[in-house]
Amino acid sequence: MLKRRVESGPRFHRETWLAAALNVLAEEGQAKLRIDKLAADLGVTKGSFYHHFKSRDDFVQKLLDYWSRSYTDRVIKEIGALQVPARERVLEMMRLIVRERLDRYDIAFRSWAAQEPSVAETVRKVDARRHLFCRSLFAEMGFEGAELEFRTHAFLAYQVGKGIIYVPEALRDPDERLRWAEGFFANPCLPGDVCIPADAGADVTV
Repeated sequence: MLKRRVESGPRFHRETWLAAALNVLAEEGQAKLRIDKLAADLGVTKGSFYHHFKSRDDFVQKLLDYWSRSYTDRVIKEIGALQVPARERVLEMMRLIVRERLDRYDIAFRSWAAQEPSVAETVRKVDARRHLFCRSLFAEMGFEGAELEFRTHAFLAYQVGKGIIYVPEALRDPDERLRWAEGFFANPCLPGDVCIPADAGADVTV
């Protein structure tokens, strides 16, 4: 029996294609971002694709814009609107990223960027916006100079790499890992201050 094809309609608007493409990119790599595969996965015809995208290049650009808007611009807008001290905004940003897995496509896009200049350009722009926003939060907390730059860089590197690097046994629990990360990055202590975390006696075995 032939599989019924579902034509373009309200159910299969542009964001449905883009969300499906993100999952394929993360799970199978950019080489699998083929129109026929995506159409088959969604159960629609390729005509639905061309209803929303002029070409594959147009699709790639809209996919990049969708990732940037949904996983970076959204965070900046939501966290930036909070009327709380900068330290609390840093904490809430970290929790939001973990809670909604907003970093889950970062590695896939960076891998793709190594092969495609247009993707690399978008990733650079996203990184620049993230850096500017996070730097402003740490600056508001009182950090400056080399300490400000390193803390910002370390925070962004942690957010991108935390899902792919080795995690010691004591930090395998995501909630425990987040607690330690919060204590490290949201610690308002400045160089020269004597700051002892409340749970400084806890052991972390590598």
